[in-house]
Amino acid sequence: MDLGLRGLKAAISGGSRGIGRAIGSLLAEEGCDVSICARGQENIDAAVAEFRARGVRAMGRSLQGRDGDAVRGWIRQTIDEFDGLDILVANLSAGGGTNDERYWYRNFEIDLMSATRAVEEAYPALKKSDNASILIIATMAARETFVAPMAYNSIKAALVTWSKQLAEHYMAKGIRVNCLSPGPTMFPGSNWEMIEVARSRTYASVVRKQPTRRLGEADEIARSAVFLASPAASWCTGSHLLVDGGYTKGVQF
Repeated sequence: MDLGLRGLKAAISGGSRGIGRAIGSLLAEEGCDVSICARGQENIDAAVAEFRARGVRAMGRSLQGRDGDAVRGWIRQTIDEFDGLDILVANLSAGGGTNDERYWYRNFEIDLMSATRAVEEAYPALKKSDNASILIIATMAARETFVAPMAYNSIKAALVTWSKQLAEHYMAKGIRVNCLSPGPTMFPGSNWEMIEVARSRTYASVVRKQPTRRLGEADEIARSAVFLASPAASWCTGSHLLVDGGYTKGVQF
C-alpha cells in the first residue's frame, strides 16, 4: 500500500532515539523530508545522517524541551528550511518519575507544553498543506493505572484529551489530529532498559503481564504511527490508538 508520504515534510519532537527516531527513519524511507529536535547533538547528528542516507532532506536541532522559545524556533526553522510542513509528531517527553512535585513541573513543561507550543507554531503552515496531520504520542499508562501514581501518566492523559479536542476543532481546516499510545517499549537508552537493571522486580512483573512475555520494540510502534500520520489514514481523525501488544486489559467501546 502506498502511504502517500513521498515529498511530504515532517517534524518530530524527541526524534533522535527510540520511538521518535524509528518514526523518522520510516518516514524518510517512505520519501518524507524529516526534521527532529532533541537534547543530545551526537544522537541528532546520527539520526539526521541516517535519514539523509535514504535520499531525503533532513535536519535537527538540539534544545531543551521546556524552553518554549527554542521549540517554537525549531518549528519555524523547519518550515523555512523545507518551505512548508505537512506532518507534526509531538513525541518529546521527560519520561516517568515519582509523584514528587518537581516531576509534575517537568512533565507539564516538556510533555504537555512542548506539544502545545509546537502545534501552535506549526498551525499556519499545516493549514496550507493538502495532507496536514498531527500525531500526539501519549502512553498506555494514561488509560489505566500503571505501577504507581506519577506525573507522567496523568500529564499524558491530558494529551489524549487535548488531541481529541484539537481533532474536532481542526478537521474543518483540513488538519487531521490523532493520538497513539505505546505500551512498554524497549530500545537502547530507554527507561525500561534502566528499570530492567535497577528495578528488576518491577520489570519482571510488567513482562509477566504482557501476553507475549516481551516488551514492544520501537519499530513496531513506528509502523502504526507512520500509517496514522500518513494520507493513507485520511478518514482517521480524533482516534486514540493503543499499540501495546495486548498489555492493557480494558475493553475499548
